[in-house]
Amino acid sequence: MTNTRKEHIMLRKNKENLPDTVNTGKKKKKVPLIIGGVVVAIIVVSFAASKLTPKALPQVPVSAVTKEDLTANVDTSGTVESLKTKTYFSPVNATISQYPFKVGEVVKPGDSLVAFDVSTLEQDNQKAQLNVSATVNGAKDSVAKAAETQQKANEAAGKVPTLQANVDSYQDYVASLKTAIADRTRELSEWAKQESTDASVALTQAQADLTKLQQDLESQKAKQQQLNAQAEELKAAIAAAENNNQDTAELERQLKDLNAQAENMNPAIDDLTSQVNDKSDEVTQLQINQIQNQAASDPTNDAQIVAWQNELDSATTELSDMQSELAEQKSLAKSADGVQVTDAAKAQMQATNNIAELEAASLEELLEKGKQGLQAEFSGIISKADVSQGSAASQGMELITVASNEEVAVNVTVSKYDYDKLKEGQKAAVTIADHTYKGTVSRISKMATTNEKGAPVIWAEVKIDNPDDNIFLGVEAKVSIETGSAKGVVSVPANAVNTGKDSTFCYVVRDGVIARQDVETGISSSEYTEIKSGLKLGDSVISELPDGFTEGMKVDEKAEGSTSGAQTADAVKE
Repeated sequence: MTNTRKEHIMLRKNKENLPDTVNTGKKKKKVPLIIGGVVVAIIVVSFAASKLTPKALPQVPVSAVTKEDLTANVDTSGTVESLKTKTYFSPVNATISQYPFKVGEVVKPGDSLVAFDVSTLEQDNQKAQLNVSATVNGAKDSVAKAAETQQKANEAAGKVPTLQANVDSYQDYVASLKTAIADRTRELSEWAKQESTDASVALTQAQADLTKLQQDLESQKAKQQQLNAQAEELKAAIAAAENNNQDTAELERQLKDLNAQAENMNPAIDDLTSQVNDKSDEVTQLQINQIQNQAASDPTNDAQIVAWQNELDSATTELSDMQSELAEQKSLAKSADGVQVTDAAKAQMQATNNIAELEAASLEELLEKGKQGLQAEFSGIISKADVSQGSAASQGMELITVASNEEVAVNVTVSKYDYDKLKEGQKAAVTIADHTYKGTVSRISKMATTNEKGAPVIWAEVKIDNPDDNIFLGVEAKVSIETGSAKGVVSVPANAVNTGKDSTFCYVVRDGVIARQDVETGISSSEYTEIKSGLKLGDSVISELPDGFTEGMKVDEKAEGSTSGAQTADAVKE
């Protein structure tokens, strides 16, 4: 049924229902026209109203610019290490009788680390005491011989001048040999130092030249291989063309050109090969020269020094014999009255007695140290032990190393983006397993190193302020270093700050439109970033611009986290 037919039916029904006053007279014809106009007006108004009603704008989540208390941190990790270690050495030659601790165990001050079997030392001490007694008895015998010595005094007096002249001559000879050896040793040292410097410079340069030549050679070979590969491809193309009875002249010309280019590279490759071989021989010879120079600089390998040293040893022995004889003859010569001889003999005996007593005392000291064993001087952890029960320990042998568990730190590295934020004395939180400790940045390296990825990093030491028994050396620890703080500063959510090529900016809603606003930032925490300029309190920032939303788009604001009435940008585009 058409709209026109519907209108006629509606008019007819309305006419039948009209009162008699309306259905009589000339005005009867105007009633349908009036009603039809009203209907049309209603339809027009309804259509216009539907067109004028605005569609709902998409909502974008926003956060208000607020004031926050911020703390900036640099997060990193590292290895827990001890700041204090002590290595204990064996004080005696003895067998280890007890070793109660193992690597990784905790020791306290005074704990016995190692005990020794001192039975052999006790025997040696007893022998030394017997030697002292024997020496004393020998001295008594010497006194008895004093009379005989007196008889020889006059003979000795005549020998003293000649012996003294010989001693003086040999002393000068020995002194000259020592001077010659010292001068020659110094010359060798200076020569070796200069030769080492020159050789190192020459070797470094030769190695660098060799590397460059090798690179050039490989480059030329690669280019030639590429030409050969292209030639093979042309050969295949020529063969295919010939099979298809196609003209191969151009391909053969190209092939000839490629072969010529490859052939022309041979002289350069041969020359580079020769240069590489020569330079390699030069490097080898320089390395040999270094070894030879080192050997030549060793005084023990110098023929002249060896000869002088042999002469010095022989002369020293002869001088010692002469001095002994001179001393003996002088002693006899001064004993004309017999009393002097007795005093000299007593002095000599006393010296001998003293030596024997010192040796005995030394053994007694060692015995006491052996009985004491090794005790821990501070609380710590056994980090190294080259010892086992029943094994033999020699004097000075390294036995045990203890690492303090009361003075510990974490060695960390930070990237180039964070190293300038670190300062000695900054506080830090150190987390080891489930335990968190307060720490302090104690040292910062001024020399960058590279990590396993080749990126430059800076090493720093974070000392743990109050370590406890839950500290484990060698484990990884997480470290958060407090690098700055600010109270009540203008802030936005950290993810609302974007970094562009030329500036740092936030997306804001201004007059119902998404706009970009450049900002100056300050410190950042894990949640918020300080805004020094560009925004004010109460401004609405978009934490994360949703997909489909762009700068200049009209939107409605939605509080961050709200889900009511949300629309997508695509809804507006419809």
